[in-house]
Amino acid sequence: MRDFIVNFLEAKKEDFLQAKINSKLSKKKEVTDEDRLKVRAENQFEADEKYNLDTWLENIIRKIKPNVTTHPAKFTNAKIDTDTAQIFLGHFRNDGYLRTGNVHLKNKVDVSGNSATNTIVFELYELLDSVVEADQKLIHKFESNDESLKKLIHQLNGDFDYVQEKCLKVYYGEKSVNQTHGSIRQVYFPIQQDQYHLLSVKTASMLMYELKNRIDDMDIWIDKQHARTFKKDNKFLEGGFSEIFGITEIGFSHGDFLKMGNYSYLNVRNKGISYLLPSYPPILEKRSIRLPKTDYFTQSLYRKNFQESFVQLHKFMQLDLNNIDIRNAIQNIIKYVIDQVLLKALTIREYYEDGWSNQDYYIGLPKLQRIWLDQIYMKQREDDEWRNDVSREIARWILLSYEKVIADAFKLGTDELIDVKQHVEKSLQQAKEFF
Repeated sequence: MRDFIVNFLEAKKEDFLQAKINSKLSKKKEVTDEDRLKVRAENQFEADEKYNLDTWLENIIRKIKPNVTTHPAKFTNAKIDTDTAQIFLGHFRNDGYLRTGNVHLKNKVDVSGNSATNTIVFELYELLDSVVEADQKLIHKFESNDESLKKLIHQLNGDFDYVQEKCLKVYYGEKSVNQTHGSIRQVYFPIQQDQYHLLSVKTASMLMYELKNRIDDMDIWIDKQHARTFKKDNKFLEGGFSEIFGITEIGFSHGDFLKMGNYSYLNVRNKGISYLLPSYPPILEKRSIRLPKTDYFTQSLYRKNFQESFVQLHKFMQLDLNNIDIRNAIQNIIKYVIDQVLLKALTIREYYEDGWSNQDYYIGLPKLQRIWLDQIYMKQREDDEWRNDVSREIARWILLSYEKVIADAFKLGTDELIDVKQHVEKSLQQAKEFF
């Protein structure tokens, strides 16, 4: 048991030294190994003292208060003097909501109340949450009065019962009466007649800083170049990168170390800065599918959307060649246009409720087009005669649109109309399941 705790403290000591090195040398352009060793040597004695097992246990006994929490009230009102050790980890539900219990957190809890002891309290929680063996955490050893743990604490001249009580309060929080506070915003939430909930708004700081940390992790630098420069220079970047725009920074005593610590431990680790994501109302776009009032072809189809296809069709028709490749190219373009016309019709049928065409507003829509576009006429579409009429209408619109879009279009006659109509009929037959 001693080795397990000592190894934990050694890892924390190394983190402490690395933080000192990074802070001291952050503004230096060229950092050498000698610079790092010098800063390490300057802080080694403090680190050894701070993370000595005897000293660490003594600090737990003398200084620690169970002010571990998941929702520090100080983020709502910094003037609150005390913060109860309330811990709510939530429960996972696959409901799509960003809330406590639904997010995999790097830090499950925060510490709020005393900037001088927040770090050691947080480290104690991490230690208690560490797995010792066979899915058993250290806190479980305290709960089961583990003999090896008792022996270690007695060897360090500690009172096991006292240390056990403190550790349980740190890990599970203190039992407290559910009550609000005069300095916290309150919301009255009605539930039934003459009944309501009084909700006290508190911040889930571990969620707030998980968001910030994930956004910060997206800020990728390679050889002192931001990943953004790869995009600018049109260079390949393995793995790519993502950016979130419109972020607003919010500060909690940013720049004042002691005041930052009075908010919470995680606030200090993030230098008193959190992020607010933009929360705008949805942007309403014009409906991309317009229901036809009197004619599908003129009111739901837009020739400009087919312009590129008609231009390509015209280019092939201008070629003084008549081989199978040219003929196939022309047929493929025509088939593509037909498919787009049919797809738009299918979208209308699927997007709008059955019987939409029976409203007075659409009384001028031809019966043929109602049968084609409204799902309520599904049984009437079993008759193949309507397909013949629709095929003729589609073919006529395609030829007319080609002539309208292309200034020097070839004049197309009955033969071309029949040919396009046959393509439409074939497409309708192939998609008979839908049409």
